[in-house]
Amino acid sequence: MYILGSYVLYFLICLYCLILNLYSFWIGVSAFAVVLVIKSGLKNLKIYVMIPILAFISVTLYYTEGIPDEVKVERIYYNQLLVSSGVRLYWLEEQTSTVEVGDWLKGNFAYGGPGNAEQGVICTLIGSNYTVYTDFIGRFRALKNRIMDLLIMRYGEHYGGLMGSLVLGNQKYMNEERAQNMGELGIMHILSISGFHFSLLESALKKLRMKKIAPMVLIIYGVFLDSIPGYRTIISLIYRMVGKTIKKDTNALTGIFVGMFLQAFFMPYYIFKQGYLLTYLSSLGILIFYPHFLQYLKILPSVIRGSIALTCSALFLSFPVILSFSPDFSMGVFIGNFILVPLYSIITYMSFLGVLVSGIPVLQTVLYPFIDSFFLLSFYAGRFFSSYNSSVNLEHLSLQYVPWILMVYLLLRYHKKRMVFTLMVFVLCLSLPFGTSVSIYSYFGKPYIRVIHNFRKYDMMDYRVAEKGFIPLRGDVSLELGRKTVLIKPHLIKKGVPSILVNGKSLSLSDELPYYRGVKKHHHILFWRDLVYKVH
Repeated sequence: MYILGSYVLYFLICLYCLILNLYSFWIGVSAFAVVLVIKSGLKNLKIYVMIPILAFISVTLYYTEGIPDEVKVERIYYNQLLVSSGVRLYWLEEQTSTVEVGDWLKGNFAYGGPGNAEQGVICTLIGSNYTVYTDFIGRFRALKNRIMDLLIMRYGEHYGGLMGSLVLGNQKYMNEERAQNMGELGIMHILSISGFHFSLLESALKKLRMKKIAPMVLIIYGVFLDSIPGYRTIISLIYRMVGKTIKKDTNALTGIFVGMFLQAFFMPYYIFKQGYLLTYLSSLGILIFYPHFLQYLKILPSVIRGSIALTCSALFLSFPVILSFSPDFSMGVFIGNFILVPLYSIITYMSFLGVLVSGIPVLQTVLYPFIDSFFLLSFYAGRFFSSYNSSVNLEHLSLQYVPWILMVYLLLRYHKKRMVFTLMVFVLCLSLPFGTSVSIYSYFGKPYIRVIHNFRKYDMMDYRVAEKGFIPLRGDVSLELGRKTVLIKPHLIKKGVPSILVNGKSLSLSDELPYYRGVKKHHHILFWRDLVYKVH
């Protein structure tokens, strides 16, 4: 089982090297792995030799440029379409006004420019003389938009938007305050990215004595949603069914590794997608580490021990990925998992019922008072706990996570529990906003400034691109930071780096920041008495 995990990890590393054209590193990693297997006397040498070859085949088959005869519309943007041919993605520059997501376009296509390897886009196409048609799968998936419109009409934008988010994966009409609260408390990740709603549906079908048709219902639902957690569920179910057919014992952990490999083999760009990494790493963390966390948390009351163990195990492997997208870790995930997840589980069940009875006025009338009560309760509970939510900056762990974990493991191995507690307190102390500093980050290509002073933190972003949670920078801002006067001036370009002057002297900073898929620190300036240190 764990050997299978090492195979998959090795395969993902090879994919990463090949997609980014790190051929020397790929050859070095492959040679090192083969030599290590030979020196260790392992019997799986053929597999370790085949894995780099499989990765090469995967990348070659996917990224070899080819002009398709027909494509399917995946997403519609302002001036271009994201289309697919099989599992391969393309940009289509010419947009017709009559197409919808799921439609097929048949016409004359030609090469129009390069694509983006990390996004899985092979190249840009230029097309003409389109013929538009729709297949059964496209019409089936198009039902999502019709069901979404029906939910909004029957239950209103607030309740219908939440139902659509939980059951259909459509967050277009989600209430902004509720979405922010769910994100801060970790509910959105648990219910959507981890595929928790599939587990709830399977559990409901089993309780209704529909166990025999549960796999088929889940497979149809997964195809309908067309999401990474959905296809992970489909692969796991098929793996389980094949195992029963050939009378071979299967387990959930092996099924997840198989799904992880298959999705990455056919769609290698998935290794750069947040949803792919989080859904598999969270599931693996729960399956592998949940019993261990339960054992180490025996001192806690049983009422909260299971919830904390579940949260910690889900975060154990996915934590570095989460930190790469935001250095601020919300402590509200523990409250969310303990109190709000059971509440939102009930709401998810009600959302399924709401979708099923949305066309039956009598049943809808019976169900609506329950929906109204529980949906409002969850909204105000989320608002209440978000008001007391706090976050810690764990940026230092994004690159040092593995050494910290190894240190904790060794201390627990030798029963040094007090040392573990001291180490955890030390990590949290490093997260406190000590001293006075100014940092410049790239937030998916948008620069923002973080000012820390007197244990308080201020995040500022140009008002033209400001996201929620940031102070909009509309003009010059003057700050008295100890003995220094810091002047922050917005850039003429909305994504340009603001100018920073300390006592009238301008700091040497980048004019623009490169795009980064997440949050990355580019400049860090420390202030100590009369001194100014530019760390990087």
